[in-house]
Amino acid sequence: MAQMGSGACALPWPTPEDRRRACSAFCDHIAAGFSIDSFPGADRKTLRYYAEQFPEDFPAEQLEAAARRGLLEWERIGKAGSQGELPKFNASAWALNMKNRAGWRDRSELESWNILAGPEDAGQLEALKPRSSNEIALGVMALLTAKDLSEDDNGPGNTDQNHRQDGATQSRRVAKETG
Repeated sequence: MAQMGSGACALPWPTPEDRRRACSAFCDHIAAGFSIDSFPGADRKTLRYYAEQFPEDFPAEQLEAAARRGLLEWERIGKAGSQGELPKFNASAWALNMKNRAGWRDRSELESWNILAGPEDAGQLEALKPRSSNEIALGVMALLTAKDLSEDDNGPGNTDQNHRQDGATQSRRVAKETG
């Protein structure tokens, strides 16, 4: 967002109508299978600000539904490709995309990590399972409304590649929060 001389931010979408159009454009963008960071209308920080400050114009239900449609788009591609309907479909590239986009993991990865030393480690296995559409939608909302970020966006709510937590660290954090 552009900064004005007085220290206040110039809002790119000052009216409710502008905000609703921006939300609709953003929802169309992620429903088409694109990431939050590739939205041309604003960066992640701006979108998070609007989701927090104007929930009536950026409704959580609409954002969650768009995230589910975006995941469905990628799953349709995978289904069509695995059925031979897409010429030159690259299953390896698609699988890597889904691992990064939706948190999918190979069973062999779980086995090679040897994380199941006993029943107390079941929580770690649960944290490594593929995420459901609902969990992904909630993740989008968490990304947009994270309140525990520092000024440089390097707080625990930031999930960019340089700040991702490994599965064990994430499991411990989730266990602390829920139990």
